[in-house]
Amino acid sequence: MSRARQRFLGLTNYHPRTDAQAQLPSALHLTPEVQRQLLAYFYSPGAIRSGPLFGRRQNGIRVITAAGRGVPPGLIPEGSSELFALDAGYVLGWSDALTEGQSEIDWIGHWLIAANNAVGTYEEHLDWLHQAQSAVVLDDETFLLTLGNEEEQLVFAGWAVHARRPTTLPVTRLRGTGS
Repeated sequence: MSRARQRFLGLTNYHPRTDAQAQLPSALHLTPEVQRQLLAYFYSPGAIRSGPLFGRRQNGIRVITAAGRGVPPGLIPEGSSELFALDAGYVLGWSDALTEGQSEIDWIGHWLIAANNAVGTYEEHLDWLHQAQSAVVLDDETFLLTLGNEEEQLVFAGWAVHARRPTTLPVTRLRGTGS
């Protein structure tokens, strides 16, 4: 059962993931398609952009195959400061469309692009991690992926929290069509 159905519909998963599947991510792999999606969000206007990441678990590695918005762009209130806003119907729709017939695909993380497209300082990342945990988009199995521009170079940063400690995760940008 998808994470979105559990969260927004309150359904219980009678077949929970195994310990191997539920382990903390050790690395993030971005497929070419999700890289294109994230770049489109990066170059689109908007003060705050964030949303769920979908993909599959391969032991400790998370292979990210799709990125969605947390709220449809037209429904984000002007001047909203909630970084991790989620519209239940919108995220359920994304999840259902992406997981249909592919049981290994699920909502496995969350992405964030700051208002000024900057990478963000270490302290800002700590604040974002705290806000992500408060919004229940970050837990022991999921991660936060940030995107930013640093010295005219696009930087992806992966973060997880384990035992209340922030941990950086290596991010690999996969090439080609095979992933």
